[in-house]
Amino acid sequence: MPYYHATWRRHLPSILKHGLGGAPPDSQNFPVEAGVYLARNPAVSVAFMIESYLESSDTIDITPSQVVEAICVLVIDDSRVTERLISADPNIDRTDITVLYRGIVDVTGMPILGVDDVIDSPVTADEVTALPSGLSE
Repeated sequence: MPYYHATWRRHLPSILKHGLGGAPPDSQNFPVEAGVYLARNPAVSVAFMIESYLESSDTIDITPSQVVEAICVLVIDDSRVTERLISADPNIDRTDITVLYRGIVDVTGMPILGVDDVIDSPVTADEVTALPSGLSE
């Protein structure tokens, strides 16, 4: 079963060169524990990126439609991650929603989706309910 990681398209050159988690990010979307956060559903990863934009929209000078164009989702085959480096996301109690990966993921050759590609895999009500307070409001 693949994992998904949404990011800003401007980060792709660095991610493709160093791997996901291979270079320190120029900024964090949320004040959370360091690592690579992977979602089990691509729509969940996009939801976190949109929330990040909404929380900082007063400091980001782009429109919502430009945000949608600026987000992409890396599809990560589970063979690219080492099981022992996966742990529960400390912000979400359920590992069937997201996990924290403490390693570097080589994403060479992995598919990259746009938000429009992800829209067909909606977030379920169960997944929204599992989001911690503040992340779903």
